[in-house]
Amino acid sequence: MGIVVLGGTGNLGKLVAAELIRRGETVRACGRKDGDARDPEVVTKLAESASAIIDCAGASVAMGFGRGWRGYRAVDTPIGMAAIAAAKRTGARLVYIGVAHAPELAYCTYIDAHERVAAAMGDIDGVVIRPTGLFSAYASLLPMAKRGFLVDLGKGHTRTNPIDDGELATIIADAVHGDGPREIACGGPEVMTRREIFELVGRAGGQKRVRGFPVWLARMNATMLRLVHPRIAQFMQFAVGLAEHGVVAPVMGTKRFADHISESGGTSMPCLRITSKL
Repeated sequence: MGIVVLGGTGNLGKLVAAELIRRGETVRACGRKDGDARDPEVVTKLAESASAIIDCAGASVAMGFGRGWRGYRAVDTPIGMAAIAAAKRTGARLVYIGVAHAPELAYCTYIDAHERVAAAMGDIDGVVIRPTGLFSAYASLLPMAKRGFLVDLGKGHTRTNPIDDGELATIIADAVHGDGPREIACGGPEVMTRREIFELVGRAGGQKRVRGFPVWLARMNATMLRLVHPRIAQFMQFAVGLAEHGVVAPVMGTKRFADHISESGGTSMPCLRITSKL
């Protein structure tokens, strides 16, 4: 009996697979070469004799062309539904990576795509892991900061507590076995405003000041992009929502974002005054 990791060749999936292997588990890390994860027959075949399926797969959240154009309902939702179908057929436990979010963000396509899967898991053995956001997602903005192009949406006043990718991988691995809660919201130890997070990234990249970008203009751009590039449009819609509504989850991580951004290629970061700690 082994564990199948969908999206096992992605950033988070690799960490999850490595953590499971460290624990002595037999792991099958599945990527695109293993077939279309949106197809229930493909996922069921991959999960034959598996004790658990971990769904880390989904459309890229990186802002940029050339990373796929299909929206999140066309990618993330079908993959999740295929994983549910496979779990029902094989009896495997499903660990699904969702999104922690404020209720006001339920309208966002990115959130809705994940919530459809979470809602469909009611009659299987499974757990939904809901991180507030990953350190790597913010660290991916470092190249923009190094070019002096990093901007934040709105006033940057909303608050959140992102979590280290490796610590999230540990939480996911812990959820593979046992009768724990069916939903686990998780965040890091520091509650920061978006502007504080962006200023850390900007400082690490050598950008002295992070300027705000009007929320109304970002919302208009997202609307205009719908027909041209659904995925970028949907992520921009989500980003606008985050600029207006924060999300703070229970602390399950210990690592500081400043340390992560420094290790990601930025300069050595001094301690920043954090809004609060949980």
